[in-house]
Amino acid sequence: MADIFREVDEDIRQERYEKLWKRYRWWLLGLVIALIGAVAAYVIIDKRNDSLRREEGLRFAAALSELEAGRPKEAAAQFKALAEDTDSGYLALARLRAADALAAAGDRTAAVALYDELSRDSQANLRYRELSVLLAAEHLLDSAPPQEVIQRLAPLVSGNGPWRSLAVELTALAQIKAGRTDAARQMFAELSQDLTAPNGVRARAQEL
Repeated sequence: MADIFREVDEDIRQERYEKLWKRYRWWLLGLVIALIGAVAAYVIIDKRNDSLRREEGLRFAAALSELEAGRPKEAAAQFKALAEDTDSGYLALARLRAADALAAAGDRTAAVALYDELSRDSQANLRYRELSVLLAAEHLLDSAPPQEVIQRLAPLVSGNGPWRSLAVELTALAQIKAGRTDAARQMFAELSQDLTAPNGVRARAQEL
């Protein structure tokens, strides 16, 4: 008797499953197809991104080779082309190296313009932007009015970022150029005692 009830129960359950399947089968099939499509798209995109990063790495290395071979103009052109084609971590790095190559080629005006462009790019990493400010000021130290250099560096000097000690050092050098040796001496004295500054910076500050 128990077997009969069990068979009836199984028949009812099977009939219920069949009704549910008929009612929802297309929705379930659509969901499965969508999941398969999403996984396939992820794999394709991931492989494509890996391929792009490898290509960008090769382009960056090729530009570095031009720079190391003493062809800074060609290197700058390649770095700039890479920066225009990518939105990865190579973007800011390629722009920094392009500016560096322009400076090496003797075109400091173009180098500073590129540094300034990167420093104003809100999409770039803050550390790269601050480094651009520092490098632009360094290239302007011998040609621009000292006060311009001091003003450019002021946000770094008043902050607590990784480039602060170098910004203080450059600011003190600009103070010397402006004839304010007492102010420069005070900045160097404080910098030489700054335990957060790199040893090399502290040593130079002590000597100066």
